[in-house]
Amino acid sequence: MVHALSFGYTVDDAFISFRYAQNWVAGEGLVFNPGEGVEGYTNFLWTVLIGAGIAAGVDPVPFSKALGVAAGILLLWVLLGYGKRRFPRSLLVAILPLPLAANGAFALWCAAGLETSLFALLLFAGVAAATGGDRKSFLLASFFFVLASLTRPEGVLLFAVVAADRWMQRPPAYRGILPGLALFVAALAIFEVWRITTYGDLLPNTFYAKTGGGIHAAWRGLRYWAGYIGPFGGWTLVLPLFLFFLIPLRSWERTFLAALVAYAVYVVLVGGDGLPFYRFIVPAVPLLALLCLSVLARVFPEHDGGLSPLRYVAFSLLLALPLQSTFRGEALRFVQEDRARVELHWKVIGQWLGENASPGESIAVTTAGAIPYYSGLPTIDMLGITDRTIAKKEMPGMGEGIAGHEKHDMEYVLSRKPTYILHYTFLLPEPVFTTGQFRTPWNRGLEGLLSSERFDREYRGEHAKIGSMYFIYFQRKEDTP
Repeated sequence: MVHALSFGYTVDDAFISFRYAQNWVAGEGLVFNPGEGVEGYTNFLWTVLIGAGIAAGVDPVPFSKALGVAAGILLLWVLLGYGKRRFPRSLLVAILPLPLAANGAFALWCAAGLETSLFALLLFAGVAAATGGDRKSFLLASFFFVLASLTRPEGVLLFAVVAADRWMQRPPAYRGILPGLALFVAALAIFEVWRITTYGDLLPNTFYAKTGGGIHAAWRGLRYWAGYIGPFGGWTLVLPLFLFFLIPLRSWERTFLAALVAYAVYVVLVGGDGLPFYRFIVPAVPLLALLCLSVLARVFPEHDGGLSPLRYVAFSLLLALPLQSTFRGEALRFVQEDRARVELHWKVIGQWLGENASPGESIAVTTAGAIPYYSGLPTIDMLGITDRTIAKKEMPGMGEGIAGHEKHDMEYVLSRKPTYILHYTFLLPEPVFTTGQFRTPWNRGLEGLLSSERFDREYRGEHAKIGSMYFIYFQRKEDTP
């Protein structure tokens, strides 16, 4: 818990879920803007849980951290319990949770405000239950996978892989998985009917906003994994798995490995993630840790109740290298900078807008988390995460930029006539407009405002003093039809 909270980080994207939850509690429904049915979140169950906290009068920021840390601690306990079941006489089991607890990525995303640790818990619990080998165990696994799929949609893919693996391993005992299959299909069918009637789409809007890059996205996903395995130190968990080529797989190991490979391929195909500290890889870490223990226990057996020196060396690496990311490296610097952006810029700007904007006014913004949440204003997300039109627009070069930051449609944004366009969402010591403030290397399309005659005709530059700093923005001219 100390490791998780030491970062002091709440990612901006978490405020999207907070806003959905806030509107739901206020009676507006699970919407980003009242009256607009767009599923701009990818974590239904998490958003509902946050809403329950808001309804109870709890601030969603600390509540989300408490919920995420609790899920992380429970995952460590479940991992240890399963390890004891599989290796009842191994001394290494006692330190099985440590490669996870010492992993900077796991620790950060337990307390960053999003659903990552909850999904990792439900995914691991589902895979572990599925290895029980009987009807009751698979029924329990299906229950966990239902919850996992409601937390993140890729849970459906992982359930399909695990179910297929168990079926192939135990023919003709397919009847043992039929009750679990029925439970999963029925639950997800009900949810999908609700999704279509509420939002009109088969998948979350975020899927349309972030995917579609094909080979470019897959190449980006491979680089994403390479960054985790290389500079981040993840090779200490990945490399030992190649020893499975030297030994036969047990039934339960095959199930865990099938889930791990399927999830790894999924992360590649969607192109990784645009957020720091390898959020999408975190759910794979407990699977990796367990498989590493298994392969090390078999390749380097214990003698006379003691541990061989090779095991000590192996587990020292498992602990030490991922832990260094907590104290140094490019990923940590990004988190520190992003924490300042959220707390010192976007939250402050959102609060100022909430206090100074008039009823009925609206904003268009690229950072669609803390600013819309704290302002409470109707918001156009210029990157399309919470906007159906932008999310579904076909874009050339998809997959070559930062995941979730590639789509744009400035003519559409202008047609919506927002009161304020917030292109540069940072406070400055002086109210100076420069062309550099329009430079968005992560989304070249947004630079089109500079050459837009319509934008120049309909909007004027303004600034406001907030404390000792200045906020610059563009306001729609009053005489514009």
